[in-house]
Amino acid sequence: NPDELSMQCILIALNRFLQEKHGSKMAFLDGNPPERLCKPIAAHIESLGGQVVLNSRIQKIELNADKSVKHFVLTNGNIITGDAYVFATPVDILKLLLPEDWKEISYFKK
Repeated sequence: NPDELSMQCILIALNRFLQEKHGSKMAFLDGNPPERLCKPIAAHIESLGGQVVLNSRIQKIELNADKSVKHFVLTNGNIITGDAYVFATPVDILKLLLPEDWKEISYFKK
């Protein structure tokens, strides 16, 4: 059952393959991940009027009264606001930043 299966072993293997010099040639991508995966995603977001902010650490996720995202507070004090957010981070970091109001949502309990 997928809900009972841990993906930790698969993620460790994928992480190792992606860090190898020719890891992306293992039937995942036809080039390195930043060029063949990340840049096209960023370009698509920007083509639709979105903004991609890199190398920024989130200090806190502020919520609205309805528990939707109000804005992100960065460690440098800047505030990021938007209509939609993509937060790319390891799960252990997300767990530290997860707002208390979200911890009871079944999606985040696992």
